[in-house]
Amino acid sequence: MVSLFRSQMLRPVGIACAVPLLLFLFVGKSYYAAGAVPIAQAQGLMAISQIKRPRLRSGLQIAVVVASVLEFVAFFQLVVPITPPGRLHAAGLDSKNEVFADSVGWDDVAKQVTTIYDDLPASERASTVIISAYHGVPGALQIYNNPSVLPIAISPQLSDFYWLPNNLTATNALMIDYQPADVAWMCTSPKLIAHLTVPYEVTGLEQGAPVTFCQLKAPIPKVWGQLRNFS
Repeated sequence: MVSLFRSQMLRPVGIACAVPLLLFLFVGKSYYAAGAVPIAQAQGLMAISQIKRPRLRSGLQIAVVVASVLEFVAFFQLVVPITPPGRLHAAGLDSKNEVFADSVGWDDVAKQVTTIYDDLPASERASTVIISAYHGVPGALQIYNNPSVLPIAISPQLSDFYWLPNNLTATNALMIDYQPADVAWMCTSPKLIAHLTVPYEVTGLEQGAPVTFCQLKAPIPKVWGQLRNFS
């Protein structure tokens, strides 16, 4: 990275690498800046190859190899999915790596949500939509559910917020990851009817997620803006 800033020609590239590396230390996900790492590494290796003192150059080359091997060994279990899902919690990986924690049990979550939806009285089910605070549940339903009986499932999180279907006329909603108090402003007598569970006791995003039945006070398009979640 230092060599990028030392070169007047490459300094803009250095700035383009440094900004996301620093920015995502404080917001977003740290791996969002992963694309900048190979550029900085490549320039660092080029800088080492141009060192004129042979012993110093060889020493730094060996140091790079050793550091790379140590990094690979240290992070291998965290970045390579070699641990069976049933061992994630026992090994503590679900608390160390949220990607692992949130990659388990989505088929179970889809089945649970579908069962809750199917257990509603027919008169309510026909006018009920599923709203999830996080986009994982709609995605799981799309992948694991039977398309012929797929309920409408939407989420106000991130870019999913912009995919609200046109002419949505539902009068009820199953609110996933919302407590009754969270949606009292938009629901008449919201009622907590279930909690989701993730298998293997993995502390995933949907572990213990509340499911609240909501009789909507207003059409979804009118309340959608207040549900927006860009976190």
